[in-house]
Amino acid sequence: MRTTLVSTLVSTLVSTLLVVGAASPAAGQRDCEHEATRSVTIRASTGDVLHLIARAGSLTVRGREGLTEVRVMGRACASSEELLEQLRLETDRSGSTIRVEVPDIEGGSWLSGNRYHALHLDIEVPKGMAARIEDGSGEIVLEGLGSLDLNDGSGSIEITDMDGDIVIVDGSGDITVRGVDGSIGVNDGSGSISIRDVEGTVDVEDDGSGSIDVRDVAGDFIVGDDGSGGITYDNVSGRVDIPRRDRRRQRR
Repeated sequence: MRTTLVSTLVSTLVSTLLVVGAASPAAGQRDCEHEATRSVTIRASTGDVLHLIARAGSLTVRGREGLTEVRVMGRACASSEELLEQLRLETDRSGSTIRVEVPDIEGGSWLSGNRYHALHLDIEVPKGMAARIEDGSGEIVLEGLGSLDLNDGSGSIEITDMDGDIVIVDGSGDITVRGVDGSIGVNDGSGSISIRDVEGTVDVEDDGSGSIDVRDVAGDFIVGDDGSGGITYDNVSGRVDIPRRDRRRQRR
């Protein structure tokens, strides 16, 4: 009876919040009251490294065969012309590192009442280019890169066709990885983790909550600290080391 009552109260609260959110000004603001395009092109090669600081907004980075430059296309979206003007792309080069940064603007983000701003980015780079990415919020799609160091606040992450080692530090949001010619290290706050087709080792150092599903790994599969959520795996060629309490939930 107690469980049923709690479930009913939670369902009612969630429904109420969804209705209020749908009718609130913030929901309509996501249609973008003020917007503009931003673009920049920088000569580059596969041997260069992209250092991207993206902050709020969706992000797509894809490696393209034969490309000899970094092409950045952005859609700036803000609640005022003043904020829109501040949403610019800053770039520079230091040796082999190409930095692309969205400036840190105080007072507002994509979902913050009457004041909001975001820069949605679509980037093309030479195929196999290494990347170091710092992202605040918004969904991320990465494809055809080399080694990757990703630090993300929130939002879903989808990674495919990577030629190098990957390190992911993520606050919240689902993580999906497919096709990695290297090893993977993950430190995740919340959200499901799904990993397939890895030539190296998969090491989930710390997972706060959410399921972990790993398949087709040529190296080891290791889970250090797991908070909650099931762990399943299949076709792991190397050693499997997961927390004892999760072993009954394993799948081969």
